[in-house]
Amino acid sequence: MSPGRPAPYRRFRLLARTYPAGPRRAELLDTMLMAAQDAGRRGPTAREIVDVLRHAPRARLGRPGNRMVVAVAVAVAVLCGFVTASLTARLFGETDRPLPTAAEMAGIAELVTPGAVLPPLERHDRVFVNGNGEAQFSQVRYQVDHPAAIPDLRAYDAEVSEKLAAAGWRLGPTSYSGDVDRPTRETLTATRDGWVLTFDNNHHSSEPTSGGWFEVSVRRIEPAGMPVGFAAGALLGMVSGWFLTGWASRRSERHPTASGILALLALLATGNAAFLISYVVRDYLTVADQGFSGNEGPLWSWTVFGDEGLLILTPTILAVVVAAVVLALCRRPRDTTGGQPAPRSVPPRVGWTAVSVAFGLAVITTCTGMGYLGCNLFVAALVMAIVLKMHLARNGPTAAPPLTRGQGSGLPDDQPG
Repeated sequence: MSPGRPAPYRRFRLLARTYPAGPRRAELLDTMLMAAQDAGRRGPTAREIVDVLRHAPRARLGRPGNRMVVAVAVAVAVLCGFVTASLTARLFGETDRPLPTAAEMAGIAELVTPGAVLPPLERHDRVFVNGNGEAQFSQVRYQVDHPAAIPDLRAYDAEVSEKLAAAGWRLGPTSYSGDVDRPTRETLTATRDGWVLTFDNNHHSSEPTSGGWFEVSVRRIEPAGMPVGFAAGALLGMVSGWFLTGWASRRSERHPTASGILALLALLATGNAAFLISYVVRDYLTVADQGFSGNEGPLWSWTVFGDEGLLILTPTILAVVVAAVVLALCRRPRDTTGGQPAPRSVPPRVGWTAVSVAFGLAVITTCTGMGYLGCNLFVAALVMAIVLKMHLARNGPTAAPPLTRGQGSGLPDDQPG
């Protein structure tokens, strides 16, 4: 095409650039221009725009005739975005800002638990994993019984809120558990000087005479730049995941068995992580809205070794490892001209080995008491086995390569039939 085309034709060139550079893009552009000239149009129709944008991602990913490749690319992009966003948030979130000293905690105790004897403080200067396998913020906390009966939790907490506001604390959301008229637990939050105060007021039962206890903790507030860093990390990861899918697609395009296994593993990995992804996104929206998380642990807590989030993601990690092995076994052909046969696909035994490993890990984890993880692994192995069997049944044995047009048809390879 000549660079001196009139300005209206730039719309067609811009639309054609959604396809990768090459003969197909040039052919597409010429076809649209000829159709526009015959119809007297100066721009692409809405139908042309939709049709081109629907097929361009497949071409960009190296599989123009495969409808599944876009779904796989989206799944990989979401998973990669989740990982990079969490790591970026951790980079922002881990800080050495000081926690309250014992004297400062004593002053806070006078506001929220007056009359109670301050017990020894529990101090964690770094993010830690509690006995339930949950990563929690670095914090200073204490727990103490009610010094006297508190008939109404809400009335008591309202007084505490007034004292905190008078002392310069900015009040945050308040939540409760139990009946609306008679809650058994009420939690209020407040912020000041880069700290988040969480005050829990609890009854042993719905009867106020049963007594109760206070739980008070102070932790660092999330840095102001953390939400922006999380979003930037997510965007970078999603773009990288899209390009990673394109690379893997081209590397495995001559290996149909490997392609099926990789697509299955990508969907399985993202599907297993979907619950944790939604949980982290909700926590992120809370941080972006009110400035701090309402949970006991940071939104990147699954990156802490020992956290239960890593346990949930074990099938995802296993799927990623198997996918890396499958990709390593794929070999792009050095030369497919001159009558040389196409390389053999990754043997089916690789897929069955992955299924066997998943089943073995499911049995081991179930026998060792980790039933949730074992159930996840068992379902993952079962789905892998079913899809692999269906894929092998559909493709059957590898047939001999067909005769190309350049090998005796009398037509050049790039000539349409």
